[in-house]
Amino acid sequence: MARQKVPLIILGGRVRKPPKLPPGSGDRHPLSGCKGIDIRLAGRTLIAHLLERLRNSGAFEPIFVAGPADAYSDSEVEVIDTDAGFGQNIQTAMQTVVGRLPGSKVAVTTCDILPEVSELEALVDDYWQTAPSDLWFPLIVAGEERQLGASSWKPKYRVVPEPGQEAVTVLPSHLTIVDPESLRLGFMYRLFDLAYRTRNRPIRYRRSYILRHVMWSLIVQDLLHLVERRWPTLTFDVVTSSMRTGNDLRRGIATQAELEDSLRKIFVRRRHRKKFPGRRIRIPLLKALSLARDIDTVEEAEALGATFA
Repeated sequence: MARQKVPLIILGGRVRKPPKLPPGSGDRHPLSGCKGIDIRLAGRTLIAHLLERLRNSGAFEPIFVAGPADAYSDSEVEVIDTDAGFGQNIQTAMQTVVGRLPGSKVAVTTCDILPEVSELEALVDDYWQTAPSDLWFPLIVAGEERQLGASSWKPKYRVVPEPGQEAVTVLPSHLTIVDPESLRLGFMYRLFDLAYRTRNRPIRYRRSYILRHVMWSLIVQDLLHLVERRWPTLTFDVVTSSMRTGNDLRRGIATQAELEDSLRKIFVRRRHRKKFPGRRIRIPLLKALSLARDIDTVEEAEALGATFA
């Protein structure tokens, strides 16, 4: 597939209260507020540094910031004004970009990372080598604890690259590229919102919390499918896939292919799966620690030499 620049959304919403950190995180101090603006490095806002590195990678255009317009009024980028919860901010931003650029793939990142340009380029290379995909979401090989520095407290997962190989320790990346036309977008916004609420929590807790809060909407959606004479498979797909994959992740035996298959059943519309059976969700295991080290705590910001507005 020929390379082209991908529209990018930077999620820059307001964190209204500091998130709860997991057991074992020590005496760290979680951040709140608009981190993209409140955190400053060498006299410049974090969002300014992020925009510079994203542009230097040459992979993304146009770039939008989704967040409160009053906070980002001085940013040299178009702002999609939204000041709601995480899932609603994604929805508002995605609807704006898809409405303006129909048919485009869309990249999404967050405002609280400081990616290395070389690592950005390596991730985007992987995307284009396997494109087209319905959703591309890399997992980052964690490496040694000392490499994570102030971010060593973050919850990690164990994933098996290929059957028969040893599991590797990974962290979620903060860059994804999606094909909006293939996805159950409304359901995805809801799941992302719940996942964000439970970030940095153990797998079992997150899975239980998310399933409790989406079960009724799944059942309602399947009833609507019955009325439309469509197969009511959403509840079955989501529950069975999330239970199996969650258990395997917790035990450290989940394979990369299993994750890709499970997420495809959860996020990709059934009609699209039948129409394009060869299309995949891609979850590569890559080395790019700067894309995994989001700045959640005062200590992580200070390790970069940051000050606070």
